[in-house]
Amino acid sequence: MLISSVKNYQNILKIFPKLDIVFDFIIKNISDKTIESKYDISDGVYAIVQKCEPKSKDDQLLETHKKYIDLQYVISGRENIGWKFVDKSFEIHKKYSIKKDIAFFTNKPDTYIKLKKGEFVLFFPEDAHAPLCGNGTVKKCIVKIPKDFLY
Repeated sequence: MLISSVKNYQNILKIFPKLDIVFDFIIKNISDKTIESKYDISDGVYAIVQKCEPKSKDDQLLETHKKYIDLQYVISGRENIGWKFVDKSFEIHKKYSIKKDIAFFTNKPDTYIKLKKGEFVLFFPEDAHAPLCGNGTVKKCIVKIPKDFLY
């Protein structure tokens, strides 16, 4: 997991230079006025812009992905995201769906990440996360990055 601000993207590119297409897309295309939709970026990387109403921490489940790395960027509002490292103690709530690239778990997060406008978190396949915990409308951009794109 990596947490930062888009203002720091140049330093992130030193670690993951291939993310240049992601930050280029966010900087040039994402704002409060961006329409909720799916956007193809390049090389199997795509973004989903959505406006959501968060749920209580008790109602949100941890999720994981096997094929994609998630970059979750807050466009407006504030978001709390639960996090827990995946291990063998995980209790399956909904089995992994190959089609949707997602599995859900009943385990509770170890910690919560608080993001505000302009901040993002990068979740790898071993990072279980429970997005959209809290109150108030959140507009966000979720960039789905094929794990083979970075590795």
